Amino acid sequence: MTGWTPWAAAEEKLLKADYRPRPPEMIVGEGEQISGPLKDILDEAAARNGFRVEWHVVPFPKSLHDLEVGSVDLVPRVIRTTDRENFVQFLGPIGYQDKDIHFLVHKGQESRIRVYEDLHSLVVGVKLKTAYFDPFDGDKAIRKETSSDDSSLARMFIGGRFETIALLDRPAMEGVLAGLDFKDYAFADYHFHQKIGNFYGMSKKSPHAASFPALNATLAEMSASGRVTELYKIHSVDPPILNP
Repeated sequence: MTGWTPWAAAEEKLLKADYRPRPPEMIVGEGEQISGPLKDILDEAAARNGFRVEWHVVPFPKSLHDLEVGSVDLVPRVIRTTDRENFVQFLGPIGYQDKDIHFLVHKGQESRIRVYEDLHSLVVGVKLKTAYFDPFDGDKAIRKETSSDDSSLARMFIGGRFETIALLDRPAMEGVLAGLDFKDYAFADYHFHQKIGNFYGMSKKSPHAASFPALNATLAEMSASGRVTELYKIHSVDPPILNP
């Protein structure tokens, strides 16, 4: 046989990965063109292990379901929770980031939420299948309205469906509101401070689940060597810190 190389064999090993807009780490442009450090990091880690990544733009609630049933291999930036550990192996973390939970309100209503308990008197918009923080996620005393994406949440807020939105990704929501030319908003006095690990979620039912240790070791080496930081800086994005 002529023209065969080890790289040709590696091309046959395919990882299916989902993507969603989470700027600045995950960018989805016109025509669903994707970019960002989290894509580049996984592409490189996969290539070092003989894989090619096939990316698809998918809403996160569907990605979470696909991880559970094994129809996708990997999803970037999956927050680690006890429930998700039943069906997800967590690659990383590649570092830790401040991911404070903020609460969007109308201008002039910042003091309406000064302490956690103030949330019990409001209807709170939340994104479907999103993990925010304990005890908020399991607090049955808080009335929550769910939606699948930031755009729907923003429109519901503007339309008066609820008084506040819980935000894990403040920059993403600010981008949506700017696109809607809506400026009558602010952030409540209360916010929940947390530092979370930046993980890739790998389905336990993935046909490539046995490659988890090798991929995890590669990501650890990329973090320790500074390669993760380098890829973040190429995109002019602040890199995660290595230690919590």
